[in-house]
Amino acid sequence: MKFFMCINYEEDPPVAPSPYIRPPSPPPLCMYYRWIDTKLPDWAVTEIRERGRRAWASLDAEERREKAEAEEKGEEKREWQEHCVKQRAMIDEMLKQSREDELRLTEVYRERQEARESERERKKERARAAKAAEEAGDGKGKYPRWTH
Repeated sequence: MKFFMCINYEEDPPVAPSPYIRPPSPPPLCMYYRWIDTKLPDWAVTEIRERGRRAWASLDAEERREKAEAEEKGEEKREWQEHCVKQRAMIDEMLKQSREDELRLTEVYRERQEARESERERKKERARAAKAAEEAGDGKGKYPRWTH
């Protein structure tokens, strides 16, 4: 569309012909303009409306895409947190089971050690008794009397 505007409308400062000569200061900027043709052809109106519709549709699609991405990220984050909670619970359960197994094995080893010690004491006592019987024996026969 055609329009009138002020001669100083967004004018660039003049360029100096030489770096040693200062250009005059630019005139003040003026933001005045007025449209000459206010009637648009039908094709221009249709094009403007179509561009506006496409721009809004594009903006809407982009907002929906961003919202879907945000929801997907939120879902992934929630799933990851649930996975971490499950993994932590499984690890805690495994540690608890490991501690229980360790205590049980410690008890089993202690009982076996006590059984070995009692068996060893029993054998030592039997050996002492045999030695005492041999020393107290009458010396008859090849073996002590208590073994017959």
